[in-house]
Amino acid sequence: MNTDLQVWAEDMRLLAWLHVHERSRETLLELAAGGFPEGLVMGAGVEAAAMREGLSALAATPDAGVADDDLAADFTAIYLTHACRVSPCESVWRDEDKLAWQGPTFAVREWYARYGLSVGDWRVLSDDHMSYQLEFVAHLLEKNETEAAARFMDAHLLTFLPDFCTQIAERAATSFYSSLATLTLVTVTALRKQLPDVEPELQQTSPAKDFVAPVNFVARETWLSMS
Repeated sequence: MNTDLQVWAEDMRLLAWLHVHERSRETLLELAAGGFPEGLVMGAGVEAAAMREGLSALAATPDAGVADDDLAADFTAIYLTHACRVSPCESVWRDEDKLAWQGPTFAVREWYARYGLSVGDWRVLSDDHMSYQLEFVAHLLEKNETEAAARFMDAHLLTFLPDFCTQIAERAATSFYSSLATLTLVTVTALRKQLPDVEPELQQTSPAKDFVAPVNFVARETWLSMS
């Protein structure tokens, strides 16, 4: 596999991991000690500086319990209760009635199936959740499927991610999640520029399979230091 693609894949997995579950102050500070965010392919840009500032603020917080509560409340508002009125799922953005588990959900599921994958916990998080889509892009990069990655991003991930990230950057209650939204958008759009120009997605169906491997799209903790 192309080394550059591997690095991009690791970045996609890290971002997916940060968006899919709430992370504690301790975990985020461990992440920072491991080189995040400057270690991303994007390097030490404006967005990374904002994230570093947010992480530094977490480190300076005297009460770790309060910091954890604030992070958990913000994660819940963004990803679970939708109190921020912004969904991390594509279908809500693209369905005429703004409903989840509609056409885009099943279109994304079809993409996964083409590569022998399926989301194991789709009743909890639908297939078109941004974290699953980031994980799938990472999977395609690892398979050197650059045209497929570009086509998938154009047809799905980038149809709603810019709006999601822009609005979360404005509405998040913590500097961490605000910065994460901005950093995610900048990283994903930069990756797309590295991939080939492709024709729009054609209607495709998955090859007949007796069995599709159930895969939970949970990012590996590659950035956390190992003792």
